[in-house]
Amino acid sequence: MDKLSLNQLNLLNRMTSRIRQSLDLQEILDTTVKEARSFLRTDRVKIYKFDSEGNGQVIAESIYKNRLPSLLGLHFPAGDIPPQARELFCQARVRSIVNLEAQQIRLSEPDRLPSTATGELKIAQVRQHPLSILLQRPVDPCHVEYLTLMGVQSSLVVPILQDRSLWGLLISHNARTKKVFGNTLRVLQTVVNQLEIAISQSHLLTQVKEKADREMIINQIAGLLYTPAEIEQALEIVLQEMVQATGSSGGRLCLRDLANCHTCGAQPDLSMQEWDELLARLPPTEPTIVQIDRAPIFAPYLSAFAETSIRAIAILPLHYQQEILGHGILFRNAIDSERVWAGYWEQDERQQRPRQSFEEWHEIQKGKAPEWTQRDRELLQALSHHLAMAILQDRLYRREREQRLLVEMRNRELDTARKIAEEASRLKSDFLSSTSHELRTPLASTLTYLKLLKEGFYDNPVELKEYIEAAHLSAEHLTQIINDILDIAKIEAGRMQVDKERLDLPPFLAKIHDLFRADSVNRNINLTFECEVDRIWTDDNRLRQVLINLLSNAFKFTERGEICVRVAPLLDADPPMIRFSVSDTGIGVDPKVQKLLFEAFVQGEGSMRRRYGGTGLGLTICKKLVEVMGGEIWLESEGKNCGTTVTFLLPDL
Repeated sequence: MDKLSLNQLNLLNRMTSRIRQSLDLQEILDTTVKEARSFLRTDRVKIYKFDSEGNGQVIAESIYKNRLPSLLGLHFPAGDIPPQARELFCQARVRSIVNLEAQQIRLSEPDRLPSTATGELKIAQVRQHPLSILLQRPVDPCHVEYLTLMGVQSSLVVPILQDRSLWGLLISHNARTKKVFGNTLRVLQTVVNQLEIAISQSHLLTQVKEKADREMIINQIAGLLYTPAEIEQALEIVLQEMVQATGSSGGRLCLRDLANCHTCGAQPDLSMQEWDELLARLPPTEPTIVQIDRAPIFAPYLSAFAETSIRAIAILPLHYQQEILGHGILFRNAIDSERVWAGYWEQDERQQRPRQSFEEWHEIQKGKAPEWTQRDRELLQALSHHLAMAILQDRLYRREREQRLLVEMRNRELDTARKIAEEASRLKSDFLSSTSHELRTPLASTLTYLKLLKEGFYDNPVELKEYIEAAHLSAEHLTQIINDILDIAKIEAGRMQVDKERLDLPPFLAKIHDLFRADSVNRNINLTFECEVDRIWTDDNRLRQVLINLLSNAFKFTERGEICVRVAPLLDADPPMIRFSVSDTGIGVDPKVQKLLFEAFVQGEGSMRRRYGGTGLGLTICKKLVEVMGGEIWLESEGKNCGTTVTFLLPDL
């Protein structure tokens, strides 16, 4: 095996090993230019990469002892390598070999063919002409001058493809004329093939990393959205994460189910109405990702954005099918970019031609609107989907919770109604039991005395008078019970009328005192009245009925001590109110049942009913009468054997 073949084999082995050992594309590119320059024994080898606009940049370079100027990092405009030349590289994988001494690029026939540098060769011609003709053409004079001024006498260009598109060029320059043999070209082509594999691997690796990063961001944000916490709290954090993940400067979330918008970072000075108008003009279900100054729809709102650094915006409709749930909005501030073009000033005279080639050498762009990449768009689309699902889930959860609470409330109402009905049934049963006894006792007594009178079972006029009085008292007792029942029925039916007039209280209270004087003397219970009010505007019959009922209860449940009636104005009341209270030193009331005593048929425990009798309607009638007169009534007692005070207020108007 000859020396050249060994060099070729060693080069291929080193390149293959490097590609297999490293996933760092830049490291592979740097190794490639170094090994290729050593193999070709030329003065410079560089890798020239194209961007989406056709401009180029030297991204890797190896130079032998500074024989040629460095071009590493410099940018070249798209016209430096015209479209038809790029198409030729892409279609034929042509390797351009320039010999400046012969002024030819692989010249094999004497006829001059169209040149890619002069514009004579069109892209259509590249696609239509046979390759055998296209590959044989002279060097353009401008190209000759360009290379000569840079100190280059021969060059070799090999295209680098990715997915059938021109990714870049591997270019070799030499300060002297140098022949390139077929074996050398084949080896170099093999190296480029290996390099293309490395570029594809790097591209795939980049895609995998970007996908992994995107999925990590999506999973992190989705985890926040689907936590059991309230969505209001989660949205604040989610918005911050979205702004950070997309490289935005700020954002906002406007949801239809929530009154307030969540914001993060700088915001344009737009009112909620203006936001609603703007969002209503956008596509209902498609994202709007634009530069502010290039979208006519934002023209009416440019003044609000002009006061900020915001230059790009992404608006994501959050929707379920055709229903809009809200919008997610992200902002990006203007950025400053710097690009160094070939032609920047340098003392090396060999840069003279590049300096003359381009008008703009050191390009600085200020206030440039940042672009939204395909990665950004995919990320935004995924995040908007998760946001919409989380909002919809929260809505369903809220509705389910509302329905559950409503059912629970209805169940509680039904349970309360059932208990009330059961209690009412019990009370009515107790009432019928006690009332039947109360009615039967005076009725039986009346009938007994009437029978005695009818049959003449009396010995003298005194005994006759006693029988008549006893029958009369029993009839009055029976009448009182019936009147209480009728009063309750009349009040419940709304037929109780109130006739107010001015009433002088001292003589009115004196008459009531006289009614209970006998009970006070016979039972040795001191009855006192304290009145600080001369007159009141009220219904005297209803007031009398209330006081008589309260005093009757007081005497019924008091065995010793005193009973006091107090009347005084309620200070600072509006409207004016008069306070009445009836206090006794009787058996008292358990605090647990105090409020229940004003309910119909409630009288306390069974032993009390058996001991003291009555229907349990007295306090109920008092409560209804006081309320009909526009007042309120309540009972106070510290417990059993601690006495009782019943207080009611009446308006004085």
